[in-house]
Amino acid sequence: MKSQSLDAVCVVAGTTIGAGMLGLPMAIGFLGFKVSMVLLLVMWALAFYTSLLLLEVNLQVGAGLNVNMMVKKVLGRWGQIIAVVCLAFLLYAVLVAYVTAMGGIIARAIGVNGDPFSTGVCAVVFAAVMAVIMFLGTNTIVRCNSLLFLSMLGAMAIAFATLSTTVDVGVLVSSTPDYKYLVGAIPVLFASFSFHFCIPSVTTVVGTNTRQLVKIMFWGTLLPLLCYMLWLFLSLGSVPIDQIVHMSGSVDSLIKSMCNGSVVIQTILSIFAAFALITSFFGVALSLFDLMAETLNRGNTGKERLGTTFIVFVPVLIASLLAPGGFIAALAHAGAALAVICILLPCAMSYKLRREAKAAAKQIAYMTPGGSMGIATAAVCGVVILVANYI
Repeated sequence: MKSQSLDAVCVVAGTTIGAGMLGLPMAIGFLGFKVSMVLLLVMWALAFYTSLLLLEVNLQVGAGLNVNMMVKKVLGRWGQIIAVVCLAFLLYAVLVAYVTAMGGIIARAIGVNGDPFSTGVCAVVFAAVMAVIMFLGTNTIVRCNSLLFLSMLGAMAIAFATLSTTVDVGVLVSSTPDYKYLVGAIPVLFASFSFHFCIPSVTTVVGTNTRQLVKIMFWGTLLPLLCYMLWLFLSLGSVPIDQIVHMSGSVDSLIKSMCNGSVVIQTILSIFAAFALITSFFGVALSLFDLMAETLNRGNTGKERLGTTFIVFVPVLIASLLAPGGFIAALAHAGAALAVICILLPCAMSYKLRREAKAAAKQIAYMTPGGSMGIATAAVCGVVILVANYI
């Protein structure tokens, strides 16, 4: 695989895999291992298919155009407003959550996590470093992201290899699903495969080679799927569901139970969590940077990049220091925003462009397989996820 393609795969996979992966067993463990595996496969297929729809639209209206201009060209002004508001809210809220979390991780690492001021300083330092990297340009971001993503996979492999000795297959096969948690798990699972907003940035880096781009989408989503499956295998095979129920959603409690008090494994998992946050941060920040630059008609000169960097990071930093809890609570609505941005809008835009091309007898350069039935099925899934987010 070419270096450029590998970098793009790392952007997609790194954006997809966040530290929230560690909490997956707490979110869907009640459904049991077998049901969880089936749901993961379904959500992966949905995410991969809708990413191809968005890629199809992006290549038709202009490779590299952000969601802002794509939606405006296809669905008009009101569609553009809905898309930009949903996407900007989502990306800003996610970045605030990441900056807050990384401030806590850095503070714990240097032993000052009990001091709110010191934790805030750590968050400021982290945000400042990320802002400098963002200002330096897309190539710098992509290269840094690739290095950190590969390091994250290394830490994950070491931790998983060590934890594999604690798995009891009997615990996996004997678990009884509790389907009352099914509806609530659906938005969480789809959110675990959300990366669609970085597709315009990927096409900017890679170009318009459709075969290459489809491969990037496939491998960039397959890697997270395999990581999620392996993590659920290790966690649900090590800790019975009845114990997970009494952990009240505490990821730390789950990890301690799995590690059997091993400080080394806990440290490795903490390193993985930090790398996962940073790689996901890069993908989200790059998407927001490109969105703001396009929406506000800002160019790529040094002065304009500096201004866009401030637009992205200053609100994030202020919110993370003054009201981190409010923005993290806002993430509870991320599933709804993701359903709109990652499923419903790509379905609507692809369907309209296909109808227009058919009416004009125009050939489409790339068309996602599945036809109208595939689009309709994905749209129904999007509505289900949107509704499930509020049940």
